[in-house]
Amino acid sequence: MTAQLPARVLVATRNAGKLVELRPMFAAIGREVVDLDSAGVPETPDEDAIEAFDTFEANALAKARHFHRASGGLPTVADDSGLEVLALGGAPGVRSKSYATAAPGQSQTQANNDRLLQALASEEDRRGRFVCAVAFVDADRELVVRGETTGVITREARGAGGFGYDPLFLSDDLGQTLAEAGPEAKARVGHRGRAFVALTAALGAVPPSGPSAG
Repeated sequence: MTAQLPARVLVATRNAGKLVELRPMFAAIGREVVDLDSAGVPETPDEDAIEAFDTFEANALAKARHFHRASGGLPTVADDSGLEVLALGGAPGVRSKSYATAAPGQSQTQANNDRLLQALASEEDRRGRFVCAVAFVDADRELVVRGETTGVITREARGAGGFGYDPLFLSDDLGQTLAEAGPEAKARVGHRGRAFVALTAALGAVPPSGPSAG
């Protein structure tokens, strides 16, 4: 029999945008999200060194293992995600979060987006994909799954929703940027939503009323 996803899961991220996306996904299958603050896991300088690997999968697993230990053994979900652009040889890739150096008074997100647009200024082929690897770790299991979504990098930001590179990513599935899409649409076709579906399927998780719900 497939092992079930526990009722309470630590979602190991300090990114508020990710928590906003993931909480309703877990709620839909009757699972409670515990964030790092609620679990009493203080932020420490060594967290910056966790994601030091060259693949999303290795980084996600390293993060899940770290916070599983730091939380005293809570079942833990962690992800590593990023944007891969064909014309840039897959960059920014696993370095998506720190792709650029922010100037004084500039947010990291704005610096990253500005650098991406500059790098693609003379490129006609602007195809890319968002990738998300999600890892689950508890006392008995380790599992990593992957989700992807394809699109095109726009020449200017569009939309006020989402976070990160979302305003620059024109989704092939939606015909609008992920920042223009509502949260339900983004969850349905986005890389994180697809990875979450793959994870819950692999762990045998179903909505509280069973697989025929809805």
